[in-house]
Amino acid sequence: MKKIIISVIAALALIWAVLFLGVLPAQLVQAQSSPFTADPSDVGLEFDEVSIPVAEDNLSLSAWWMPAQDARSVVLYVHGANGNKEEFYTGGLVLYGELVKRGHHVLAIDLRNHGASDRTENGKLAFGAEEYRDVIAALDLIETMAPGLPIIGGGVSMGGATLIEAATRDKRLQALFLIDPLLDPESAMLGGMQAILGLPEPLLGPTLWSATTLFGLGGDGPRPLETGKALSLPMLILQDPEDPVTRISYSRELARDRPNITYHVMPSPPADHPALANEGGWGTHGKAVLLFKEEAMDQIDTFLASL
Repeated sequence: MKKIIISVIAALALIWAVLFLGVLPAQLVQAQSSPFTADPSDVGLEFDEVSIPVAEDNLSLSAWWMPAQDARSVVLYVHGANGNKEEFYTGGLVLYGELVKRGHHVLAIDLRNHGASDRTENGKLAFGAEEYRDVIAALDLIETMAPGLPIIGGGVSMGGATLIEAATRDKRLQALFLIDPLLDPESAMLGGMQAILGLPEPLLGPTLWSATTLFGLGGDGPRPLETGKALSLPMLILQDPEDPVTRISYSRELARDRPNITYHVMPSPPADHPALANEGGWGTHGKAVLLFKEEAMDQIDTFLASL
């Protein structure tokens, strides 16, 4: 009987190791793009489908170009991990409509491994460490479509990390506005795992270790938090105080004692807000525009007007 119990325990331990140290972390570092449910025409916007070559990686990106009348700038918008240019879960189409109405061209891109863009050979999320090249390629396109206009980067979650990485390498981005930016890949992955699995942090620690150590989560470079501290361009951060994925402590640290950063903490929404229905463990992550559109747009308007 004792041997049977030992054998059962050993089998369960092996199953746990395979699942939590192999299968799960391997899946988590792979980009899983959301399906499209709408396009800009559904919010009354004219738009063109455009392709963006990323020559150095032999990739083609898909994007929406949404022109404004008498535009005074271009907003290059970058979605979050496992999203796409529609940004259904964070109100991307709503935001694009507001920006175009205010006189900003908008280019919304699908990053590599997302949406209708090409996939890389490994299909991995790099949290900006590789995706920044997609932003630089998009800047090249913008210069041909709207020459001479200032270019503002906007993004949510991993889109924020990607823009930070791009802005350190390309001075054509003149300012950034970021919604719940991903500044610490490990804590964001842990929050994402909790949102998906509903398990407590201690049980997910080994999976996070495996994802970072064995599967290359986050890469070998500095975190977007450290990279962002080195930027001097104007930046607006809109942070949901209870975001369980991109946590407020990191954006607060980035903004501390940095005069180039305008930092705004959004209110806590009521639990029965329609935008939170069926969100589960993802909570308020990235939902500033859907939860408090007027306040979010007031902050963005004021920031863009100050440039």
